[in-house]
Amino acid sequence: MATREQPSFRQMCRATPFRTALFTLGPLLVGAAQVLNAVVHGSNLPLLAAVVAATVAYSVLVTRYQLATFRRRTLTRAG
Repeated sequence: MATREQPSFRQMCRATPFRTALFTLGPLLVGAAQVLNAVVHGSNLPLLAAVVAATVAYSVLVTRYQLATFRRRTLTRAG
């Protein structure tokens, strides 16, 4: 049984570095900035945890979507 090698996250990073950084690292940097802001100003910890969880979840979902789109584009070009 033949198997096709699917494009990986690393290949996506090489092909589209700006888009990958924007959608993968961007939300994580926003979450880190929110943590720093909350620590400096003494914000509500449960609210901060919710914001950080939302930014991490967003980053994961958008990265998975971008990877699926990249795989589809790569496979349609090769096929």
